[in-house]
Formats: sequence, C-alpha cells, structure tokens
Amino acid sequence: TMNFKKIIQQASVIALTAGFAACAFAGDEKEVKITMDKVPAAVQDAVKKYATESEIKGIEESDVDGTKVIEFDIEKNGKTSEVAFRPDGKLFSTEEEVALTDCPEAVQKTIAKISKGATAGKPEKVVQEGKTSYEIIIEKKGEKTEYTISPEGKVTDKEEIEEKGEKKEGDKKD
Repeated sequence: TMNFKKIIQQASVIALTAGFAACAFAGDEKEVKITMDKVPAAVQDAVKKYATESEIKGIEESDVDGTKVIEFDIEKNGKTSEVAFRPDGKLFSTEEEVALTDCPEAVQKTIAKISKGATAGKPEKVVQEGKTSYEIIIEKKGEKTEYTISPEGKVTDKEEIEEKGEKKEGDKKD
C-alpha cells in the first residue's frame, strides 16, 4: 500500500503543477481594466502615497508570472509612471521614465552600444520586489526591441515588440 500511496501523492503533485502551469500560461500578460471601486481597500490606501485620484490615468488587474497585481498608470508633472501593488497593498513594482543621465554609467554605456545606428526611446527605471533594472525600447529599421538592463549594464532580457495596436491608444473599439 505504501507504493500506491506514493503514486497517488505524485499524481496529485503533477496535477497541481500542471494546473499552475496552465494558469500561469493563460495569464501571461492578462490585463483587465478596472475602476477604483473594484480596487481592494488596502491598495486604494497604498496608491494614495503615489498619486491623487486625478493623476491616475488607468487601472489594470494583471498577472505577472502568476502573481496577481493591480497596476496604476500615473501622470504627474508631465511624467508617466506605473505603480503595481499586490492585492494586500504591498508594493510590487514601480516603473518610471528617467533621463538617460539619471541611469548608472554602466547602463548609459550599454544603451549607447545597443542603440548605435538606431533610435532609442526614453529609458524607464523599473523596481520590482526591491530589484532595480532599466528598460529601453530601441527601434532599428522599423523593428522595435525592448531591452532590460541591470544596474551593472548587463542586458538581462530582450523582447521584440509587435505593433498590434498594443502601445497605440485610441483605435480600440469597445
């Protein structure tokens, strides 16, 4: 019977893992627009430290690698940023546009290298769960690529950006 029990345990672990994988997969970049009244109270309180109601331009419920977060698009003094919280009000990540000169020297050097003969967007400073990285969109021959760079200047991720009306607002039919 010992073996049988073990098999059952393993089977249920596998089923659970598969279930999680399916969820994580489905929620790769699932973003659902919500209104402030749908935001948990703890998160409503937390976001007040970052922006006033009028500075919040959009709210999305999102799934970042299996973590449920509520993201706020903020516009303050002409600068756009994004702040994401866990449902319990704990800060998950911040993203803000920064000047190239505000990036660490190593990051500036990497950006200069990867943007040779290309057009570089505005760098963004991203702090997720206490870890800082920098993101920048480089456009070369009409192809857009988003690079993630560590504070030490290492490219940790690059992602092709597809123009499927993702970044462009205003042509969405609800």
